[in-house]
Order: sequence, then C-alpha cells, then structure tokens
Amino acid sequence: MNTESAGAFVSKPLAVMYLRVSTKDQAGRGGEAEGFSNPAQREACIRKADALGLQLVEEFVDADESARSANRPKLKRMLKYVEEHRLATVIVHKVDRLARNRVDDGEINLALTKAGAQLVSCTENIDETPNGMLLHGIMSSIAEFYSRNLATESRKGMLQKAKNGGTVNAVPFGHLNVHARTAEGRDMRTVALDPERAEWVPWIFERYAGGD
Repeated sequence: MNTESAGAFVSKPLAVMYLRVSTKDQAGRGGEAEGFSNPAQREACIRKADALGLQLVEEFVDADESARSANRPKLKRMLKYVEEHRLATVIVHKVDRLARNRVDDGEINLALTKAGAQLVSCTENIDETPNGMLLHGIMSSIAEFYSRNLATESRKGMLQKAKNGGTVNAVPFGHLNVHARTAEGRDMRTVALDPERAEWVPWIFERYAGGD
C-alpha cells in the first residue's frame, strides 16, 4: 500500500508554454536548430511552472515569426489547445513573445480568459489584480512602441544609406556588393560590376527579347 500522504495524489494544475523567436538568426544561432533564445525561454518557463506548482503538458514554438501579427501557426494551435483542454495557465517568457501590438495582445488575452486560462510571464508581474493588469497594459504598449520605432529607424537608416550611394538590398546578377570610401572617408557598401558574370547580362536580355 502506498504510504504517501493524501496531498501527494492531488494533481497539479495544467499549463502550457509558448515560445517565439522572430528571426532566422535567432532561431538558428548557437550551433543548434533552435539557437540560444528558445532554450533560454524554455528553461525560464519550466522554472516558473515549478515555482507555481504547475504541470507543463505541452509547448508551442513559433520560430522565425514576428509578433507584429497574430497570424502565427503555433500561436493559433496553442489558443485552440487551451480552449479544448481548459488549462489553467499559459506561460511566456515575456509579454512581447505573444504580441507586439495592443490590439492583438487584447484579443489573445480575451481568448485566454474565455478559455478559463491565466497568462503568466516569467519576467513580469502580470496577474488579474489591478496592478498586474496595469503593468500588462504598460508592457504591451512598450512592446508596440519598440516594434514601431524599430521599423521607423530601420527605414530611416536605409533611406540615408541610399542617399549616400550605398545599397540596401542584395544586388542583381552581374553585380557585386563592394566596400568603398565616401568623400568624408567613411566606409560604405556600394555596387560594382562582377567581372566574371557581368558579360552575361546583355546576352540574357537579348535571348529573352528574342523569345528564347
């Protein structure tokens, strides 16, 4: 006969974790298919589950997926899973792993609430208290600001680079990205003819124009 206390037979509340990395570099960095970011997020979620006395039953990972859109395959699957299994908790490393805009954040959290699940962050004290909900709203706004500001600064940098004569995209066939110096002595990437392939470009266009 098992002599363990009756409390030992009480099952833990069930939880799932959701992980996301937004770029191929993040997803594949570190000599592993997952890179560094996903294992770090996973370990943090496992520690959080242990601290809260939760039993993790599933994980959902979106690799190379931006949080600017909620149209992510594993996020959708996670929401469906939570709804079908009526789990207690969804654990994320940070709020911005779920969404980087307030509209999607609100819709995702509404779906979790309707399913009877609570969102838990490993790094932010968000909960159903007024203070926790306020912090969640602030972190969601910060995530959206970061995303929009990053896009703005990126476009600004690309525009300035183009104005300076640099290239912002991969060059077409027959050309090379090369380093050059501006009049002010700054290093700049620009375009030059590829000595090995440039001669093929006119031939390709001639053949295309001739219907070959």
